[in-house]
Amino acid sequence: MKVSSILSLLVLGASVCAVEPHLPTGTKAIPSAAEKGRGPLALVNLNHHVLGHARVFGGKQPDLFVAGYGGPQAVHLFRWVDTAENGAPVFAQPVEVKCAFKEQGAVFQLDDGSIIGLWLSKDELVTMAFDRKTMEFRETKREKLPKAIKSPSSLGVLVNGNDYDLAFEMSNGGKGPEGHPWSEEWRPFNSSGITNGELRYRYLMGWTAGGDVKQLTETKKEVFFSMHSITGIHLGSGHERDLITGSRQGNLVFYRNKAASGFDLETKRLVAGEDGNALRHPSINPSVSAYPGGLIACGEGSLYFYRFTGKWAQTGAPVFAEPVSVLQENADLYAGTLPSPTTVDWNGDGVLDILAGNSEGFVLFFENIGSNDKPKFLPATRVQAGGREIQVQAGYAGSLQGLQEARWGYVSPNAIDWNEDGLLDLITGDITGNYLIYLNRGTKTEPTLDAARPLYCDGIDLHGMWRCRPAAAKLDGRMALVIVDGDDHFHLYWRIDDYNLEDGGKLKLEDGKLIGASGGIGGMSGRCKLDLFDWNRDGHLDFVIGTGRVNAIPDRETGLPMPTIGKKTLGTPLLMLNKGNNTFARPVPFRDSEGKVIQPGGAHETGAVGTMLGGDGPNLLICNEAGRLFLLPGKSLH
Repeated sequence: MKVSSILSLLVLGASVCAVEPHLPTGTKAIPSAAEKGRGPLALVNLNHHVLGHARVFGGKQPDLFVAGYGGPQAVHLFRWVDTAENGAPVFAQPVEVKCAFKEQGAVFQLDDGSIIGLWLSKDELVTMAFDRKTMEFRETKREKLPKAIKSPSSLGVLVNGNDYDLAFEMSNGGKGPEGHPWSEEWRPFNSSGITNGELRYRYLMGWTAGGDVKQLTETKKEVFFSMHSITGIHLGSGHERDLITGSRQGNLVFYRNKAASGFDLETKRLVAGEDGNALRHPSINPSVSAYPGGLIACGEGSLYFYRFTGKWAQTGAPVFAEPVSVLQENADLYAGTLPSPTTVDWNGDGVLDILAGNSEGFVLFFENIGSNDKPKFLPATRVQAGGREIQVQAGYAGSLQGLQEARWGYVSPNAIDWNEDGLLDLITGDITGNYLIYLNRGTKTEPTLDAARPLYCDGIDLHGMWRCRPAAAKLDGRMALVIVDGDDHFHLYWRIDDYNLEDGGKLKLEDGKLIGASGGIGGMSGRCKLDLFDWNRDGHLDFVIGTGRVNAIPDRETGLPMPTIGKKTLGTPLLMLNKGNNTFARPVPFRDSEGKVIQPGGAHETGAVGTMLGGDGPNLLICNEAGRLFLLPGKSLH
């Protein structure tokens, strides 16, 4: 393995603007090792939008049209192949569909079998017909929207035989906090801790086949921030033409429609779970689409299926079962969006598994049913602590970018035997900048985690830059933790006991300079993932670092990836070699055999750790922000 201690061209300031992901030739995402390669259905995008379903291929159940955004934008068609034991639909790998539009659309099938797509284009409604032979949506009509329906965000369709009525998501206006979250003037909360700016809401307008236009909802303050989509749904007698919307915060909002044609909506109700309480989607921004037997919802992350139980809550809301993953055959292993991984033998069977946190706030366990040299991973299960699934989210005031980010978590876990009792514990960083510990009270083969507890230094909750992964290891015979501190520097802390630390000082480069992490302030801060790992096998622990586009390590003038590679570059895994006495060389990016910088894809942040998985290590496990994991042989990296 060749390890360079300087980055000749880049350190000298040459600008190499890499806006497309790059991995070594032939690199493939780690696949699911489940039967038939089944795993959660997810495009290579941050967000998904189910446009609708139709019977394209003649199966027992309809096929699914899905658009992705936050990444390569395209419309895809998934062929139905099976129904899983838990009721979730199973689809084949996607086929890209030719379509001039990607977002703000709906696809449905008329009684005559024709498949129609409707898309919003500024102040126009565009009608398109789907051609099964060419797999293409072709425009057939374009018409002005009524003046009362100005700048709708999404639309829903209620089919009346070979005609249809339309519902539109509308904004009631309102402005959020002033300024930009990357500026010093940004203040999303006032001095009383209350969110600044107006709370923005959405409501529904309708346009019937007969040409009538009217406000459908009782108020213009129906759903906070956004609905994302509207779906017509048949829930049995008397409920043939109801509506359900998604929402920014994850509530699914139900409107009973009493009209046999057109609209006559009752007041909103929140879709309920089997306990009678409102369901909340696992991730932020779910859009919704009816599907036989229930509802498919998806936002940031993969697709979920909600089975309709046929029951109704006391509130008058329909009752759905807890969501289960929509599945795809021959799927990539999926870790959720913006994953941050680590490799440990979590279940004590002698082989390394993968743990990963993600933007949804979950910690996932991927069991290795193969070997260390030839690993095979099952799809994820969620790690529990205190008897409940770990899900850390910002809540009202936990994100420095404001209330609208309440449903993001950005959990970054590290697993280590922190209290040296022979069991692996978890230490996490997240969106809040706090650091939590989950102590393991189980066994090596059956880990059982306590509920989270804060880590403290000088009696103060340990707090640093947001969205960072802490590095943890034994240094000089003593348990240590490294974070990005409030001054934006790599900072060492020593363990006193399970929950308390003492200050070990800021870490430095071999030239004595401090090590910075962020390319700016506010939303440009934090985001890096620290891993202590002996990459060059010299007995000293080096740093393998996952970054976002806006990281600038070790400083904002010459740092990586920004500004040295370029302001519009991508997250870039970095290596900082330990030069002795816990001082470090300047960072260098990993390069392939052709000398090209490794960038798995995504600007927000990129998880990266050193590992002995894959044989003949050390090797590099990295993620792209769309949830794929890649295991790169170390001997092919420079």
